[in-house]
Amino acid sequence: MTSAALDFLRGARADEPVQPVDVLALLESPQADMEEAGHGVNVRGQMHRPYPARPLALKRCLANLIENAVNYGERAEVRVEDDAAQLRIIVADNGPGIPKTEIERVFEPFYRVEGSRSRATGGVGLGLSVARDIARRAHGGELTLRNRAGGGLEAILTLPR
Repeated sequence: MTSAALDFLRGARADEPVQPVDVLALLESPQADMEEAGHGVNVRGQMHRPYPARPLALKRCLANLIENAVNYGERAEVRVEDDAAQLRIIVADNGPGIPKTEIERVFEPFYRVEGSRSRATGGVGLGLSVARDIARRAHGGELTLRNRAGGGLEAILTLPR
């Protein structure tokens, strides 16, 4: 918990330089990590050009979203949608979703829908806070959540071009 809190307090490091990033290549590492742990992660989509990002921060944001998807929904489906105005990365799972009343609350530091702090049922409630902070402060973007019609949850990371 202490390590997670320190990571949160460090947040999106403003001193990391912005550089062109191939987001599909950036997704390979968390995908491989999850697959090595026995979880399915499917990545699809395409990039039209590199995205100007703080690569370590963006990788951490994406890893948090993928880890949540596999922890609560056993697998992650990642879609990359790129156009002239924005880059969207959607991470979907087949888990139970989140009650509508809790959707914004899960972005609060240390808040979890499931009340225990058991490592068996997830982290300490900082992953989404960190991911949203990275989206907003490091990239001028947004991270939202929505329940999927057929069950599960989608995390939608929208980054301006």
